[in-house]
Amino acid sequence: MKKDIMLFIAISAAVSFSHVQAQTQAPSTTPAPAAKSPSRAPLPVPQSAYCLPVSAGFLESEAKASDELKKCARGDTIVIPARSPGAVARMCDFSKAIVPLGESVVCTMIFPERASK
Repeated sequence: MKKDIMLFIAISAAVSFSHVQAQTQAPSTTPAPAAKSPSRAPLPVPQSAYCLPVSAGFLESEAKASDELKKCARGDTIVIPARSPGAVARMCDFSKAIVPLGESVVCTMIFPERASK
């Protein structure tokens, strides 16, 4: 159990660090983008994040993790114990990378759609 918690903390820190680093890096020198027509509004970029409630829920049980799904959004990164292949099959987006990491699997969540706020 202690090993799982330490792995969970390490993954959480790595995901958080890479997310902060990606947002704080200065853009490389690129040419100025071409002017866009004012009639088209830019599409919002979907935000994704690390879903701590679901990942932490797996430390207790699959039922607890399922209860925490409503706190996360499609596209969030989650950590699932490798001993729960059914959860990997139900929750992971197989069109994205799925990374086995020791006794865990890191993947992008396929559902749920977050309810409008």
